[in-house]
Amino acid sequence: MLTTILRAAALMAFALLPLASPAAADDDTKLVEGIPPRVADVVSGGSWSADKKGGFYRAFVIMSGDEKNFGAHVYLQWLALSNDNPIPTVVKTVPVKEINDQNLANASIEIDGEENKDNEVTVIVSSYDFDADKDIPLYVKCMSKPACQAPTP
Repeated sequence: MLTTILRAAALMAFALLPLASPAAADDDTKLVEGIPPRVADVVSGGSWSADKKGGFYRAFVIMSGDEKNFGAHVYLQWLALSNDNPIPTVVKTVPVKEINDQNLANASIEIDGEENKDNEVTVIVSSYDFDADKDIPLYVKCMSKPACQAPTP
């Protein structure tokens, strides 16, 4: 139910925005061009609610480190929706330790947030080990209390 309400509020907020002007399109282009190349992947999904706030999750793959330990690092954010502002605000950002401890050379991500499971999202990571010629799939369940934990078997 809360998921439906949050989606409806977000849709209404976007519907009330004025049509984008050419200047706004230029601003958007500048924003996109300003994203550092080390941001390799970004996805959004799922929903959360706590302390009279609610919103959705966003996950990032950041390529970082020095020559010896350069690789993919995953972070999860909680973004809040508001009736006052159509642009979500960041509530919390956390590294996903269970994934980052794997020392992946590369990664792509997905978020699986089931509609009937508010406050729970699964971060799905796909990586490829070129030396071993194999895919590396990882799944980590994250909860709304800004903490991720490995899923139970």
